[in-house]
Amino acid sequence: MATMKEIELVDIEKFAEKEVEIPEVGPDQVLIEPEIFGICGSDVHSYTGHHPFVDPPIVLGHEYSGIVRKVGENVDDLEIGQRVTSEIVINCGVCHNCRDGRYQICENGKYLGNVGWNGAMAEYLVMYADKVHKLPEELTSQQGAMVEPAAVGIHAVRRSDFQVGDTALVLGAGVIGNLTAQALKAAGASRVIITDVIDDRIEKAKETGCNEALNSADIDLPKWIEDNLGRENLKIIFDCVGIEQTLDTAINIARKGSQIIMVGVPPPTEIPVNMAFVQDRELEIIGSLQYIDKDYIRAINFINDGRLTVEPLITHVLPLGEYEKGFELAGSQDAAQSGRMKVMLEHDWEEQG
Repeated sequence: MATMKEIELVDIEKFAEKEVEIPEVGPDQVLIEPEIFGICGSDVHSYTGHHPFVDPPIVLGHEYSGIVRKVGENVDDLEIGQRVTSEIVINCGVCHNCRDGRYQICENGKYLGNVGWNGAMAEYLVMYADKVHKLPEELTSQQGAMVEPAAVGIHAVRRSDFQVGDTALVLGAGVIGNLTAQALKAAGASRVIITDVIDDRIEKAKETGCNEALNSADIDLPKWIEDNLGRENLKIIFDCVGIEQTLDTAINIARKGSQIIMVGVPPPTEIPVNMAFVQDRELEIIGSLQYIDKDYIRAINFINDGRLTVEPLITHVLPLGEYEKGFELAGSQDAAQSGRMKVMLEHDWEEQG
């Protein structure tokens, strides 16, 4: 039986390099050789034991691009040698949410590199063909690995009642916050205000076209909103951090009858919520998880035609053999303060021996 190498998260902050059998490819599946993948904030949470739903053992890595190496007998729209990326859900197809078209919240779902399905920290991965998307020739492998987080931002906008000409506030200018702000601009927002407490992220936001980027540590944000926008003009707030402080900020700033979209992954502990404000102001707090195919296709097209700019967000590319350094870098607040955004690991199995 042919074997491959993988790097498995076996415990909190502990990886193990293993040699395992290459997974079998079912009739509706494809075998993909990942070329590169990005370390997501949720990967860091999984690594440190702070993800609310992910437990070792698991092979991490879901923001990736790669090459098709084998196709199942029922697959007729993908070919060996094509460059691809994929959605991450493996859904049942029969539960209420799947039948309703919201398969990313399948009641029985597994998730590539997260829950029940091994990801891109391996020589090969298997994915169902209906979740695999071909990449245009013009896109680099690094851009291809940014499709997944871009789709998260696009889906978050669709989860809201956003309409062309609306104004929105994005809390958090990390990768997901930045891409959500860019998605809002691409969708026709009249104004997008994005905030963070790290100056380098503010500069990255401006570099990618989000000119109203503010360091919320330097200002009284509610007062700034009132003086420069008028709270009544702020229709939607996107919380792309997901901690108590940002949710509390959103609830306190939100106008009556507005929406707060929760995009950032919260900690496993409970977050207190000022329900008096939620009730009195008729606020809608809406969760946003991942994406569906239309979001993924838009992400590919928007990156390809320049409506989304992803290259400046990739600040570090390391060989896969330096995975421990990569995860430490991706989780380091000191590195974040120094400008670290997306850390990517490029496959180098031959160099590893």
